[in-house]
This record gives sequence, structure tokens and C-alpha cells, in this order.
Amino acid sequence: MTADGVHGLLRAPLVVAIVLLSILVVRPRVALADETLLLEVVVNGYPTGKIGEFVQRGGMLYATRANLRELGFRVPEATAETQDKLVKLGDLPDFSARLDAPTQTLHVTAAAKRLLPELLEAAGSTGGTTAGNGGTVESGLGATLNYDVTASSTDPLGLTAGTPGVGSGLFDFRAFSPWGVLSNGLLAYVGTNPTGPGGYSAIRLDSTYVYSDPDDLMRYRAGDFITGGLSWSRPVRLGGGQVASDFAMRPDLVTFPLPVVGGTVAVPSTVDVLVNGNRVLSREVQPGPFQVPQLPVVTGAGTVVMTVTNALGRQVTTELPFYASASLLAPGLQTFSVEGGLVRRNWGLISNDYGAPAGSATWRRGLSDTFTVEAHAEGSDGVFMGGAGLVWNAFGLAVVNVAAAASGGSAGSGTQVTVGLQRIGQPLSLAASATFASLDFADIAAANGQPTAQLQINASAGLALGQYGSVSVAYNGIERAAALVQTVSAYGQFFYLQPAQTTHLVSATYTTQVLDNVSLYATAYDDLAGYGGRGVMVGLTVPLGRRSSAGASASATNQERSAQLQASQTPDVIGDWGWRLFGSGSDVNADHEFAELQYKSPWGLVLGGVDRQAGQTTFQAEARGALSYAGGGLFASNRIDDSFAVVDTGVKGVHVQQENRDAGVTDASGQVLVPDLRAFEINHLSIDPTDVPVDAAVPYTTREVRPQDRSGVVVRFPIKTSHGALLRLADEAGRAIPVGSIATLQSSHATAPVGYDGEVYLVDLQAHNEVVVERRTGQRCRARFDFIAKPGDIPTIGPLVCREAAP
Repeated sequence: MTADGVHGLLRAPLVVAIVLLSILVVRPRVALADETLLLEVVVNGYPTGKIGEFVQRGGMLYATRANLRELGFRVPEATAETQDKLVKLGDLPDFSARLDAPTQTLHVTAAAKRLLPELLEAAGSTGGTTAGNGGTVESGLGATLNYDVTASSTDPLGLTAGTPGVGSGLFDFRAFSPWGVLSNGLLAYVGTNPTGPGGYSAIRLDSTYVYSDPDDLMRYRAGDFITGGLSWSRPVRLGGGQVASDFAMRPDLVTFPLPVVGGTVAVPSTVDVLVNGNRVLSREVQPGPFQVPQLPVVTGAGTVVMTVTNALGRQVTTELPFYASASLLAPGLQTFSVEGGLVRRNWGLISNDYGAPAGSATWRRGLSDTFTVEAHAEGSDGVFMGGAGLVWNAFGLAVVNVAAAASGGSAGSGTQVTVGLQRIGQPLSLAASATFASLDFADIAAANGQPTAQLQINASAGLALGQYGSVSVAYNGIERAAALVQTVSAYGQFFYLQPAQTTHLVSATYTTQVLDNVSLYATAYDDLAGYGGRGVMVGLTVPLGRRSSAGASASATNQERSAQLQASQTPDVIGDWGWRLFGSGSDVNADHEFAELQYKSPWGLVLGGVDRQAGQTTFQAEARGALSYAGGGLFASNRIDDSFAVVDTGVKGVHVQQENRDAGVTDASGQVLVPDLRAFEINHLSIDPTDVPVDAAVPYTTREVRPQDRSGVVVRFPIKTSHGALLRLADEAGRAIPVGSIATLQSSHATAPVGYDGEVYLVDLQAHNEVVVERRTGQRCRARFDFIAKPGDIPTIGPLVCREAAP
């Protein structure tokens, strides 16, 4: 054997060994490669209807924490994760999983504590196909002026010389935009100037710029505003700047803790939930835990009853008493207000009377379902006050609040303590609060002419008697020491002695219904301190219809006896007439009679009346309404306190509905103003499609809009004239073009099917048109025609000869 042969024999085993080693090394690496699996998940033998994403690695299954939570599994925080953030299913306690590869199903057996509860919604969400921007808060560009103008005279015809008329007006102007709202209030008088008749005076009220951020639930104010405060602090008016949170921009957000009910079922069952006897939920649930996180409840005491019924008809009923209060914040929620500026004095009397600089801050936070903490601090020239409080849901029976504050400054230091309790329920409701302050306790209000009371107690109790009515009693007590008050105004600096005040007023009221909706009431009161006297009043109210009522009352005090009669009818909607009648007699004061007529027009509320007292007759006239500019138009309407919309269709005479109620008809410009929209809520606006001309097209008839507060939005319904016609097409032999052929308008390339008798409807026609028709056989023909648009008419053109054309 040669040397080459020997080397060949030695080389062969070596090659075989290298190949075998490569197989042994490579095969494990292939087995360890990750494989992503999409598996149907079955829990405790019941399909969940969910598909989960898992990773198979080394024969074991892994998944992300987020995916496991979406599938309804509870993953302990201490569970280890791989470097790529995966959780090994085998590491989960009380949890086992088996993969059925042929059916791509993961069978899971887990304890109830390893499953997240199925969340059951007590109120279903609403949906629809409406168009618009209902999810986003919006505002247009424009302005609104609310006015309330009154004129009165004892000689309206001018028959008596030197008898002037008197007039007054309250005006509220605001300019709105997507960047905020600028507002200004004005109070004006004519003929009431102290310098003589016929004079004029005007007083500026609040001038404020407000920017609202609904995403962060924040409001930013610059100008005049009222400071934030708590039940145990006293807000004041400032001119400056403010930053505050405001949950009002989320009307759907429930800010106070709600009762939560839930449980665990072993088999498919039906869950029924009743709140105060009203069914709010009836749902089928799969085996495992479930929870109803937000129940629609009203504040006060109530009861939740939950019944679970399984497939065999067996029922388990659970009763849960609760107490809900808006004075509590849900866990994790917090509110705050921070402001600073100059103290506004003599508001409503002097336009520009600002005093010393001042600032304050208020904060509240929900710690749990039962505890909410709060704090407040404020300071001004020579005074500082700060304190903290706690609101507690006491064992689900009532709400208890306690607070303590301290002050210091040039006038000395003092303290204040407040305690309170409230329970609203059936048949008994209770409320009580007491504030005790030392003589030297002061805050910003006290430093600006409003001394602090040393004792203030308010207590009340109400008892519902069912068919026998209800009775309530109340006690109000206040004790304030005499104080030397310094008043600084634009007219100078003044000092006056405010006398001591002592009031301890006890009152009781009884109400009931007799003789079919006739309400009877009686009230008695007595000032135990001997300063306010005592008295009693009885009366009844009789409904005369949906908008009308009449009443009579009589009262007696230790100083006077009197009786009153009155009747009224309220104008609710546009076109309604209303009226008021009043008459009173007394053994001390002169008789008084009053009559008024009201009319609610599309452009405002108009009132006129006659008032007679002490032998003098006064004639009065009043107008209340608003002028708004938005969408390029000026609109007169009734007073607009919140938001409004200008619906623009471009077509006259189209009826507009708000929440399926008639809201008006578009004018010659195709616009109409819709008042009384709910700010930050979704409002539904629609138009009547039967009012749209037959030769016009509208892409949608309903829109959703969510306006900013005190603003206007322009809501467009683009009604477009279709310029359409019905064509009758025939071939060169006079036969109708077959059904199912396709007609194409050359100018717009729009297509339409040919119906019976060769008819086809086309839109967007021009003066000269050409249509190409393709039959099912592939043959083509062409037809040319002229079109003259006639408003409100869809003409029929033809028969048109469709001449054969090359394919």
C-alpha cells in the first residue's frame, strides 16, 4: 500500500467524525431557535375567544406581561423575566399550561386568584354613523353679547313734567376662539345718577381671559376671578392670574369613589345588579372572577343588590350598602388652584378698586375610597393663614370632615377648627357643621372689611314620611364680636365700628301633597337670641298645567301679618306667551299689586308689566337676549349662558334638530343659530333630509360636536347641487340599452349602472356632455347631449341614441 493510500484511509474516519460532530452541534442550535405561536386560549376548560402571542423556546412557552394581562391573567410583580422581557409560563404560581399543537390551542388551568376579573360595564356605550368631530373640543371665532335691559317710569306718556324714566342694563360680552375666551361684564344705569335726573353711570364687573386645556383638565385665567377655596375657607375676588384644575371639562369623569361589586363563578352564569331597586346591569359571564367597576349611583346612602344565577337556576344574592359623596375624591385624583394678584374691593359698586397684593393655594387629593386630604394657604399685606383638613367616609354611613387652620400677622395670631357631618338617605337625612375661631384669627377677607365669626353652627335634619309628606328642622347660629373695620376704596380710607352679631335661628318646615298634586307647606322660625323675632308661614301651590301654577300664602310675625296671591305661566319654547300676577296685603305695609306679560321670540324674551304700591303705579319694560357673531353672520337669540352652534347648510328653509328636538330653520343665508349646547359634552345636531332640494346631495345628515364652554362653533352640512338628470338610452335601432350596462360620464369619469328601459341617473353634468356605455358583451357606444340646470328639478333627457363605437 502506498503512502497516499495510507493517508486516504486515515483521512476517511476523520471526515466522518467531523460530519457527525457538526450534526450534533448544529441540531441543538436548531432546537433552541425561538418560534412565535399564535394560540387560542382555553381557561379551565372554557374557551375565552381570545388569541394570544407566545414564544416557544427550548420546549417551553413564554409571553410578555402585557400579553398575559390582556388574556386575563394576573402576573405577580416578583415573577422573573428574561433579557427580552418575557415571562416563563412554568414560573407562574397556581398556573399550568398545555399546548395542543394540531389545533394551535393553549389549555390553561389556573386558580381564581391568578385570573383578572372580567369587567362588566353597567352602562353601554352609544355608537352611530354620524359625521363630525364629536371627540375633540372645538371652538370657532366670534363674539357674543348677552343683555338684560330694563326701563321703568311712573309717567310713560310724558304727561307730567319733571318725571324722568329710569333704565338699567346688565351686559356680558365675550369674544371666543380656539385659543381662549375673553369676557367683560358691565352694569349700567340711566336716570339714577345722584347728581341729578337723567344722569348715566356704568360699572365694570369682571374682565377675564380664560384658556381651557381639556386634555390636561386645566384652566388658566388672567384678569378678575374668585380664588379657590374649601368648605372651611373664604374665597375672595382678585385681579391677577390663576392656574387651576377643573374636572368640569370631563363630564363623563366620575370624581368621587363608587361602590364596586364582583365575585367568582365556576360555570357560565348571569349577573344581575340593582341599585336602589333599579336594574342597571344584566350580563352573562364566563367562569372566573368578574367585577362591576363603576355603578351609576347618586350621592347619598343606597344599596346595591347583586344576583348570580347559574345554568341550573341556582341563585346567590349579595346585598351591599354604600354611601357616595361628591365631597370625596376617587383614589389618585387630585385638584388644585394657585392664584395671585390684587384684592378686588367694592365689586359691583366701583369699577377699578384694587387693594393690597394677595395670593392663595388650594389642594385636594383622594388617598383611598374613604379618605380625602385637603390643604389651603393664603396671604396678603399683614396676614397669613394656612390649614389642612380630612374628609372621611365613616363606615359607609356618613361623611365626616375635620380641618384646622392658623393665622398670623400684624394683628396677632389665631386658630380656627371646623368639624362637620353629613348623611343623605331615606328616610332620614342629617347635616351639621361647626366652626370655632379665636378672636385674632384672620384671613384675606378679614383684612379687607369682612371680620371672622368666632362661632358658626349649621345643623339640619329631614325626615321623609312617605304619603304624608316630609318634615325638616334646621338651626343656624353665628356669633361675631364687634370690630373696627377699615375700608379702603377709590373714594378714600374709612373706619367704622361693625357691631357684634349674635343669631341663633331655629326653623321647621312641613310639606305634603293633597288633592292630587296640590302642595301644602308650613314654616315656623324663632331667633333664640331675641334679635330676629319669630314667625310662621303657611301656603299652597296648585299646578294649572304643564307651564302654569297658582299659589297662596299667609304669614304672621311679631311685627306684621300679611297674605299673598300669585299665579304664573312660563314661556318655555320659541313662540310661547307667559304671564305673572301678584298681589299682597299687610296690616303694616301698603298693598302691592303686580302684573306682567312675557313673550319668548326667536330673538329674545320681551316682558312688560305694571307695578302698583303705596298708591304709585310704575310701568316696566324689559328685554333679555343675545347678539352673536359667528360663521360670518350676525344672529339675535335668547340669552346664551353656555355654548352655541351656527348650523350652515347653504340652503334656505332646512329644519335643524338638536337631540331630535326642533331647533330652528335656516335663513336666507342657509344658517341658523342653535343655542344651549352643553359645553365639553357631545351634542347631536341633524338636518331634515326632506328639506334638501331634490337636485341636491348631502353627504351626511347628522353631526356630533363637542364645544368649548362659552363659545360658538360652526357646524357645516355641505349641501351641494347635484346637476343630475335621468337619461334614457337606446341603440341605433331604437331598442333600450340592456340592463346591467355601465355608463361612464367622460367629464368626471363617474360610472353608473343602466336600469330598466335604458334609464341611468348621472350627476355633475355640464352644458355639453358625452357618455360612453359598455354592455356586458363588451360592446361600446357613445351618446352626446346638452344639459340646462333648473333649481329644484331633475330633468329626464332622451331617448338618446347611443351610437356604436370602437372598443
